[in-house]
Formats: sequence, C-alpha cells, structure tokens
Amino acid sequence: MKKEIHDRFLFSPDINSHSSRQKQAVSHPETGDVFIPPHLEDDPLYVSDLEQQEGSREEERRLVHRMVRGEKREKIRKKKRKNRQRRLWAIAAGLIVFLLWLFFRLAPVPFGALIVDGNDAMSFEDVYRACGVGDHVNVIQLAPDKIQERLQKDLRIADARVEREFPATIRITMKERKAAAVITTMYGFAYIDQTGTVIELGPQIKGVSVPIITGKKVDTLLLGDTISDGPIHAAMDYLQALPPYILQTIAEVNVGNPNQVIAYTSDSLPIHLEKGDNPLERAAITEELLQEVKNNNLSVQYIDTDVKAPRVKNK
Repeated sequence: MKKEIHDRFLFSPDINSHSSRQKQAVSHPETGDVFIPPHLEDDPLYVSDLEQQEGSREEERRLVHRMVRGEKREKIRKKKRKNRQRRLWAIAAGLIVFLLWLFFRLAPVPFGALIVDGNDAMSFEDVYRACGVGDHVNVIQLAPDKIQERLQKDLRIADARVEREFPATIRITMKERKAAAVITTMYGFAYIDQTGTVIELGPQIKGVSVPIITGKKVDTLLLGDTISDGPIHAAMDYLQALPPYILQTIAEVNVGNPNQVIAYTSDSLPIHLEKGDNPLERAAITEELLQEVKNNNLSVQYIDTDVKAPRVKNK
C-alpha cells in the first residue's frame, strides 16, 4: 500500500509537469543570474526564463522589421503615385500649351506686341509695311529672322535687329539712314547718307538742312546707288569728321576743282580744304579757327586748313 502511494507520488503530473520544472529554476534578484537545479539542466522539456526572454525579443525584432519594411513599401508606393501624377499633369499642361500655340499659329487673330525702337523719319505704319506685317499683329505667326532680312533691304534703314522676347513680344531696334548731303544730278537732286548711298531722289531740295555738294553734276542716279566720285567722297569724309555743332553751320562744299575743295559756312565764310585729304586733322583745324574768329570778332576773308600751316586770312 505504501509502495503504491509512493509510485503515484513520483509520477504525479503536478510534480513532473513542465510548469513545475520552470518553477524550480530560481533567479537571483541582484545579479540576475538564474540557478537551474542539476536535475533540470539535462531535461529536454525545460526552457529557462532567459531563453523565453530572448525568444520574446527576437519576436519583437521580427515584428518591428516587418513594420519598417511595410512603411518603406508604403512610402515607395506613395512616391511612385506622386511621380505618376506629376507626369500626367506635365503631359496635360504641354498638350494645352501646344493646342493654344496651334490655335494662334493658324487663326487670323491678333496676339502679342510688336515694339519698334529707333524710327524717327519713318512712321510705325511704314515700319510695319517694311516688315510685311498686316493690320493685326500675331507674333506667333511672325519670323524675326525674315523680318530682319526685309528691313535690312529697305534703303531707308541703315541697320536693324529683330529679337523675340518672352512671353509674346517681338522687338525691332533699327537705325534709319539719314541724309548727310545733297548732290546735283542731271535731273534734280539726290540725297546721300554718310556712306555715299542714294536714299532719296527729287526734282528740287526740300526742307533738309544738310550741306549741298556743288561744282559737279552726277549722271543719272537710282535709289541704292553708291557715289564713287573721289572729291565727293573726300567732302563727305570731312563733313562726317566735324563736330555736330560745326556741321550745322556748313551750307555748301564745292568740289568743282579737285585740287582746291572749298566749304562754305552759312555766313558765306570760305574754308579751304585743298584736296580734302586728312579729313580728321582738317576738321579739328576748322573747329579751332572758327572758334578763334568768333572769340576775336574778326573780319575774315577765308580760313585755310593746311595741316602744316593753318591760318586765318583777314580782309
């Protein structure tokens, strides 16, 4: 009877269960070390508290890792979705811009502005006609290089630059040809610019306060012709070398004698230029001697601009 009770006690589930084994391991409260009874060390069913904690931490690390990976995947999905939306908006905006450009390119409607700088004698209507532009300006339908080419072929224009400016403007910067002198021809008068190019013809002189070159009649001239006569070119070089306030006082240049070119002021004072060579030096001498005559109130017969021996000939 006692033996049966003893056997039943040894094999009781309460004593030999896994939880009972776990309770027999004691942890030191200060050092954290775990005391495992010798009879449990070799028990394959025994799991210490330390191993349980390690298992819990490993499980937590796996959960955190899965959460981080999930968040990264979600961020990547959001970024791709935003990039896709941006591309769609960019495509839509480009399509709208293209359709608007196509409409203004083909439709006969005004759009933008054409700005002209440097036109003094020419009116804006004259410039528009020279550009080949109609009443309604549409800058999308205009080509700046072609406009510039047309303007540079116009005899009234010495130079032109045409540029497109953002967003819808074409700017024309031009320099007009201006009459620098008038010469007599077989059938009237020709206005020439400082390069000797004929820019206007007329049967008589009209309201232009520029010097007239006399003493030689040129054969028939056409618009755009360039004067090749030596004395006339010498006279033009001298006139262009004068300061503007002195040039305004010159009324005539006589080139009848190529060896003795003579300029006349509006007061009929002769200025001897000899062959008209050394125009820069002669222009400087002219300014100096005219200033001397004015300051001293001299009565002068003529002024000689000889580079070596300039002088004022008194009456």
